[in-house]
Amino acid sequence: MARPVWSGSISFGMVSIPVQLVPAVRRQSLSFNQIDREDMARIRYRKVNDITGEEVPSDRIGRAAQVGKGNYIIIDDEELAPLAPAKSKQIDLETFVPADEVDPVLFDSSYVLVPDGVAKPYALLASALAGTGRVGVGRFVMRQKEYLAAVRSDGEHLMLSTLVFADEVIAVDSVDGMDALDDVEIADRELAMAKSLVDAMSDEFDHEQYRDEYRLAVQHLIEEKAAGQEPSFPTPVAPAAKVIDLAAALEASLRAAAEAKGRHPSGHAELEPAPAAKRRAPAKKAAKSVASSADAADAVDEAEPAVAAKPARARKSA
Repeated sequence: MARPVWSGSISFGMVSIPVQLVPAVRRQSLSFNQIDREDMARIRYRKVNDITGEEVPSDRIGRAAQVGKGNYIIIDDEELAPLAPAKSKQIDLETFVPADEVDPVLFDSSYVLVPDGVAKPYALLASALAGTGRVGVGRFVMRQKEYLAAVRSDGEHLMLSTLVFADEVIAVDSVDGMDALDDVEIADRELAMAKSLVDAMSDEFDHEQYRDEYRLAVQHLIEEKAAGQEPSFPTPVAPAAKVIDLAAALEASLRAAAEAKGRHPSGHAELEPAPAAKRRAPAKKAAKSVASSADAADAVDEAEPAVAAKPARARKSA
């Protein structure tokens, strides 16, 4: 069971709500150790002086910032102490903003806020946030570090997500390669088929069907070897042939979606299971009905009026 990593209160205006902060995510990962294959002994790392090659004891190791090649400035704990954020047991909500104005790219780590003692103020804030469609934005200090955070509600429970600061976000247009979009032109037929394909593959989001297949496969491999069994491996899947023609690729995708619908008893499309290492749990809800190949062609010819007669020019990302 997850344990609280912080306790204090949410404060806004004159209101104070006692809460505990519990991690909302438990990372699932596999770790390996390095060993000497000759005698199966663990490989250890030692801290050594880069010049002398000698191991350095902990009491001689200091903290330094590099200010040029080979130049370092030592920073002591005593110098950092006055700069550290003041210790606080409060999540100070400074403002409330529309939930859809907080870009998902800003979210970092997620926590569950648990009422600590009196539950009514907690329930009141959860209802108020859900009713207004807003999230509370503020700051709090945890483990001597100040965090920017957003407090949101599902109607009953409060969740807190730490947010990255504005100067930590990379502007999309500054990424190399984005200028390739400047001269892109999209034909009406391509856009209509792309919309048809998106519609054919649309369904409600079911998080349970997505699993870390690689981690599960590696874990199974470890269990087999630990039990003295011969490891079993999935049959490699041949890579799909590359289709250079975008329109041909869209048409082929629509045909595949229609064929998948025809194979499924319910009349809805269902993806065929992949080999063991790449298998996904089946979706709980059937996908929306998929148009036949003939219907898809009609949909292309009867593209909605919103599609301009001239080739559409791709817009740059904001």
